[in-house]
Parts: sequence; structure tokens; C-alpha cells
Amino acid sequence: MSANARHIVGGEIRMEATATANRYTMTLVQFWDENTLTNGNTDQSAELLFYRKRDNRLVFKSNLPFVSRRNVSYQNQACAAYRSLKTIEGTYKSTVTLPPSDFDDPQGYYIVWERCCRNDDINNIDAPGSNGMVFYLEFPPLTTQNSSPVFSFPNGDYICKDQTFSMNMSARDADDDELRYSLVTPMRGNTGRTNPIGNDSPKSGYALVNWSAGISDQNMIPGSPSLKINERNGNLTVVADQLGLYVFTIQVEEYRNGVKIGLVRRDFQLLVIECSKNTPPEPFVYHEKVKANILEFCEERPIVLDTETAPNWSYQWQLNGQNIPGETSPSITARDTGSYAVVKSFKDQCSRDTASQLVKLVQGTPPPAIISRATDTICAGKELSLLANEGNTYSYEWTKGFEKLSENGKTLKVSEQAWYHLLVRDEKNGCTARDSARVSVEEISVSLPARASLLRGSSLPLRPKVESTNGPVSYSWFPPEGLSSTTDSVPTVTPDDNRAYVLQVTSPIGCIASDTINLFVIDRLFIPDAFSPNGDGINDLFVIRNGDDQIEDIRIFNRWGSVVYQNQHYESPWDGRYRESFVPAGSYIYQIKTPFLMYEGVITVIY
Repeated sequence: MSANARHIVGGEIRMEATATANRYTMTLVQFWDENTLTNGNTDQSAELLFYRKRDNRLVFKSNLPFVSRRNVSYQNQACAAYRSLKTIEGTYKSTVTLPPSDFDDPQGYYIVWERCCRNDDINNIDAPGSNGMVFYLEFPPLTTQNSSPVFSFPNGDYICKDQTFSMNMSARDADDDELRYSLVTPMRGNTGRTNPIGNDSPKSGYALVNWSAGISDQNMIPGSPSLKINERNGNLTVVADQLGLYVFTIQVEEYRNGVKIGLVRRDFQLLVIECSKNTPPEPFVYHEKVKANILEFCEERPIVLDTETAPNWSYQWQLNGQNIPGETSPSITARDTGSYAVVKSFKDQCSRDTASQLVKLVQGTPPPAIISRATDTICAGKELSLLANEGNTYSYEWTKGFEKLSENGKTLKVSEQAWYHLLVRDEKNGCTARDSARVSVEEISVSLPARASLLRGSSLPLRPKVESTNGPVSYSWFPPEGLSSTTDSVPTVTPDDNRAYVLQVTSPIGCIASDTINLFVIDRLFIPDAFSPNGDGINDLFVIRNGDDQIEDIRIFNRWGSVVYQNQHYESPWDGRYRESFVPAGSYIYQIKTPFLMYEGVITVIY
């Protein structure tokens, strides 16, 4: 019983080339009737057999593990429930490396998977319960790089008797080869009830099923017209006039430059049932309460489509003609481009269903996102305006680094150094675009001593301390009187009187800083040789002319080296006293420190 395959109602083989030479992903797809599916009759792996066409010699075998299953969606739930239509796709897959020396025959190769037996309920072949099935694929030698056509995932479907029916059975080809479709007689192969599992023994071919009386490959499903397939697009059509379960095979051949290089066959079954001719009202698809036709779509903002709702209706949404699993509510959130439609049917009555208009979601055009600004670098303390491009339906979002800003207009005023990011959203279609701008802030500073003194007639270099974050600066000194240069970084000044000099430094982008130094011009000291502190009012003090602004320290020593007088900055002249008493007459040594010279000499005290 574990070999019984009556749960398998169709399937095919796939062979897809990988980026590595001679390495292929092999897939076996089976469609299962869930009503007859048990844990005991599904295989955990499937063996594919590779043969050379010229002499049917076995050249390779590949064992594929079971990897996944998914439900096939039926668009009319009432009819599916009425006939217990439940279909599952089971997938077996593995990647194999084929030896080039074994696959170089110009006549090509074929792959098969065999199993017995088919469903006993099939109406268009003799003794279906004793007939095996063969999934079959042909491919060229490995010198011709090729992937087989891959059939699209089918909708869960059935045929209403005496009603027009169509079904997409197209395939896609990774190599863009020309595909031609036809209906062919299914294979029964070499298995049977006593040998249900295909083996690798030598074979001369694969027998076809025997059609029931009145059935042939021209009317696999009888009707007016009978089952047909469009040679170019793989669309099945029929108006069936007999109830029953029918098996058939779609064959798709691939042509390259007019030469056939391969083919693949899909076995499939369809049920013809009696449906009520009642038809629900035609549904319409709306977006934001407006009947939809063509909408722009951007993945940043999914589009919600909806249709009228009523308790006695069922729904199935489709994308590009394929049922979307699980999308059976009156609304859908569309997350991709393509053609959407909703199929409406009665919830409790197996009858005809009806489909809405197609709503085409096309890829929306993102808005331009451009930050305009006068410069990328501003001076400290200044502002820069960042200007976004304008649009009637645009909204804006500004970010500083990772910090979202509260400003949402097209203009952003900035004063800090950072990366600024702009998100522009077109509210019409939800598409967005981004731009970024790096704003640098230049720091510039200059400092000079607050004051300086120099002897009249002497010169002094002016050495400012300048710092700039954006390269060299230019210098401008004023007033020019007494300066060796007004543009040097360290000019020499020879003033003729007390004067304030201002330095202004300018960066390459025009940032400005300034500072001032006050210069005091000092005459030379006049130091007397003697004085007489006798109280007669004549020459009673040791007065040093021109000393007020330049003496930093004055000291007077007696002949034993003791300091008898000391003063800083020459706050008052010496009156000849030491410890409240007048010093004896005689000679005393003085030391006078100024910013320019150290004066040493002898002063005589006379009484």
C-alpha cells in the first residue's frame, strides 16, 4: 500500500542550470489529492533516471529529497467544498553535478520518473487504476547551456459543464527560447500493480495510456469545443459537455534558432462538475473608494484594493491570473506590480463565478530628490539654507545624522556641522527618493596681546596666534602707519606714538576674525647721578624721568649688597630712607629692569 500513487494527480520535472558549469538544480513536482493523501503513501525521496536518447542507455541517477509542500488555491470555495477539491503541491529537489563526458551525445538525453498507479476515478482512459504515470523531460548535451521551461504554479480549478473554461498552463524559460505548447497522450510507462515503483532496468520506451471509447488526443475532455491549448501562450480552453475526471498531458517544446533542443511534459487532471448557472453580480475593484484601472505602485507604500462585500459572497484575489494563496477577503494589500483582479462566487452555492476588471499596478516613478545650497561650508555662527526640490504633491522629511528633525518644509536652515539627509515622498503614489548634503562649519580665530611697549624709534614684530579649520588665511593690518606690511602674517611695527593696531584674518571662504593690540611708545630713561634727601626741597628724591610706563622693577643696594630700596613698576621715587631712617651719604648701586634693557649704575647720596 505504501507504493500506491493514487494521491498523485499530476506533476513534472525541472532542470535548471546554476552558475557553476555542469551543475544543475533538479526538481520533481507532484500534485497531490489531499483526500487520498496519507502519511504512508508519500515518498521521502524520489529517484530521477537519466538516459541517452540514441540508445536508451542509463547514464546517471539522482535521488531528490522531499523539501516542501504548499496548498493550491481554489477560487470558488463553494464548488471546491461541494466536490472536496483539495490539492497540494509537493516538491523534491537537489543539486547535482553531471559528468560532461557522459552527456556529450548530440542527440541529447531524457529524464524520467515512473510510478503506479493512477486514480481509479479517471473517466477518459481504460483501467486507470492499473495505469502508471511517467514524468518526462528532454535536454540537449551539456555543451549547449540550457535550463528547461518551468511551468507556472496552477490555480486550483475545475470545469463547469457546458460553460466556457480557460486555464493558464504557460511556462517561463530562463534562456528566452521559443516555447511551443501542445496536448499529448499521457504515458503509462512500465509500472503496474505488481511493480509500482519505476526502476533503472533497460527499457525500449514508455507506453502511452489507452483512451476510453470515444476519447482521443483530439478530445481528451469532450466538448464543443473539446480541450485545446494555444500553441503560443499555453492557455487551455474547453466547453465540456460530459461530467467526469479527465487526465491529460501538456507538452512544451523549446526551440533555439529554429531548432528544437528540449521538451518537458506536465501530467494534470481536471474535474468537470455540474454548476448552477446563477452568476453573482460582477465585482469591481476600488482604491480609496474610486474604481481602479491603472495605479502607480511603490513598495514604500503598499496599495489597498477592495471590492463590495456581502455575507453570501466568497472572494479570491488573483495576480497576473494566478490565485494568491490566503487572499480570500474583500480587500487585499498589494505589495508588488502586476495585474490584480478579484473573483467573486456564492459562498454556499456551487455556481459560476465572475471576475472583476483588471487593475494594473505599474512601477511608480520616484520623485527627484535634490538638496540645493549656496555652499558646503559655512562660517561659525552663520546659517545655511538647504533647499529641497519643489513639487505640488511632495512631502519632505529632514534628518541630521540619525536624528529626525521636526522641520517638514522644503527649506531647512542649519548652523551645525553634520550630514543632513532629505527624504522626498510623492504623496500621489507613495514613491520616495533621498539625497544627502555634508555641511562643514569653519572655525577661525585670532589673538594678539592686549598691549605692548617699545622704545621710541625701535621696532617690534607683531606675532598673532591664528587658528583656522579650512586652510591658510589672508591678513589685513590697519592702520598702515608704522607697519612694514599690512598683509604679512608677522609684520614689523615702528610707531611714532601710542597707537592701536587691528588685525583682521579672512579664510578662503570669507570667514573673518579680528583682534587689537595697543602699543605704547616709551622714551629712554633719564637716571640722575646723585640726589640730596636733606629736606630742603631741592633734589630731595631719586627721580627717574620716563620711568612710569616702563620700569618693571627697581632695586638699590648698599656697599655690603643689602637692598635698601625696591619697588615694582616705579610706583614712587626713592626718598633716601631705609627702615624709616635716611641712609648715610655715599654711593649706592641701582638695578633697573625694563622690557627693553637692564640698567645698572651708581647713585650718590649727598647731604
